[in-house]
Amino acid sequence: MSTHGRLAVGVDAARGGWLAVCLVDGAFHDAILVRRFGEVIERWGDAGAIGVDVPIGLPATGMRAADRLARKILAHGRSSVFPVPPRPVLEARTYERACRVSRRLCGKAVSKQTYALRTRIFEVEQCLAGPPRIVEVHPEVSFTALRWGPPADPKKTWNGLTQRRQLLARAGIVLEDVLHRAAKAAPDDVVDAAAAAWTALRVAKGVAGTLPCTPPRDGSGREIAIWY
Repeated sequence: MSTHGRLAVGVDAARGGWLAVCLVDGAFHDAILVRRFGEVIERWGDAGAIGVDVPIGLPATGMRAADRLARKILAHGRSSVFPVPPRPVLEARTYERACRVSRRLCGKAVSKQTYALRTRIFEVEQCLAGPPRIVEVHPEVSFTALRWGPPADPKKTWNGLTQRRQLLARAGIVLEDVLHRAAKAAPDDVVDAAAAAWTALRVAKGVAGTLPCTPPRDGSGREIAIWY
């Protein structure tokens, strides 16, 4: 029997690949660390939605409204949002060329950290054409929606990690203390993927919101939005 509508998945880029958290009927079901994003689709292709913490939808010029709004909402956590440059910047074959294109289109060079995201972005893009529905999320935006305000402490601190696990538990997502198939995953990657799964569940139910409220579309017709 298909689990479409009952199953939602959240994915976070992790060391060595991708960390995915699966929910069934809104509760934690599984967590797994895979090397390719496509493996998530192969395993859970009947999901109602998949939320991934990777930019989807690249502008031809300028910066994305979604990133500006996310940085504004997160206040002291705004540094966790990397402003996504235009597509021509990320399509540049070298960092030096990317900086030249960025200066021409945006007035400044692109950071090495942002340029390094191109591999993840284009890996996800290859999976967007078919089902299931894949949407962009930002875990800190999702946690802000869960808490009705940004979490008080950074996620890499003990207090911050505890706060995020408690927020997820209140939403019915109780993370197991031992994750056998994701044993090598970093703790903050696990809570981030779980937050992404919470947003994916909201997308599947048709109750999720977006930044901005009316998303623009890129040259391929994809919505440029962060879902929560």
